[in-house]
Amino acid sequence: MSLLYADDECLNKPINQARPNMRAVELFQPRAIAQATHIIKPLLVSADIPIEAGELSLFSTHPQTINLITPNQKLITIHRYNSGLSPMGMVLKSSDFDDLLTFLLDGEIPLYQLPTGELKIGLYLISLATHVCQLTLKSHSLINKSDIASLLKQINQPTGLFGELSNNLSGEYPPQLEMLCCTMTNLMNGNADDITPFIGLGPGLTPSFDDIIVGMLAVISGDHRFTTQMRQLKLAFEPLPLDFLTTKVSVSFLTYALQGKFSLLVLQVIKSFEKHNYHHSSIKNLVNYGHTSGSDLLLGIWLGIDRFVLRD
Repeated sequence: MSLLYADDECLNKPINQARPNMRAVELFQPRAIAQATHIIKPLLVSADIPIEAGELSLFSTHPQTINLITPNQKLITIHRYNSGLSPMGMVLKSSDFDDLLTFLLDGEIPLYQLPTGELKIGLYLISLATHVCQLTLKSHSLINKSDIASLLKQINQPTGLFGELSNNLSGEYPPQLEMLCCTMTNLMNGNADDITPFIGLGPGLTPSFDDIIVGMLAVISGDHRFTTQMRQLKLAFEPLPLDFLTTKVSVSFLTYALQGKFSLLVLQVIKSFEKHNYHHSSIKNLVNYGHTSGSDLLLGIWLGIDRFVLRD
């Protein structure tokens, strides 16, 4: 089966983790494998999936994703095939995902992660011996602002708070978006400002403004001219109590975005814009991502272009 959304350049990379405790592996892994009656091999795994040996907890289940929490409160997301790949996730075949979801919904299931990263979910063992995808943003150069604007003006999908995406491309933005851009500018320039009123603002498992910020970061952090500004922005975010400001899922996406790591769909959209490929399937797939998350991410990408990297 071919992966519809996998970029060959991201595949077969090492997982970004420290060497596991081999004594723990010797003691723990053979017993877990022996107890497993169903071994699942993912189609794709992020190079940055958290690996913390120990008991996991089930955070949430959805038709396209299963979210688990590690002992140190990091998120692991299991994606159904053709629903994207996050920096903290893996992709399963639809049949494997459906079997696992049904199994988890049947009752209390013991969940834990082995020192080597495999997931033990009841009688299921999810291996990491598969394609590994590096989801770090590469340096890019976006120059066709008018072409990108023309494309986005054709998208009538609703955003979380600001109506249809196509109505937010004129350069005159609602006051909250103007304030967000000013706040981001101040923080990137090393000036004191408060971005916390925007974190967690809006509807959704990943609130609208969080998606918008992630979209902005996907543009700004890939432009070499903003290296110093991004360093300042990271410093400004470091003391923020994100866990108290927004959802667990959104904390993960924001944290990874500040490290220059994004979902595969976001990376592919940025790459398609750079290559002037405005009919790439990733654009449509991102538009249809979540209830309004895709439109909010695209709005953030546009703000990053219009107000930062290609500001008139």
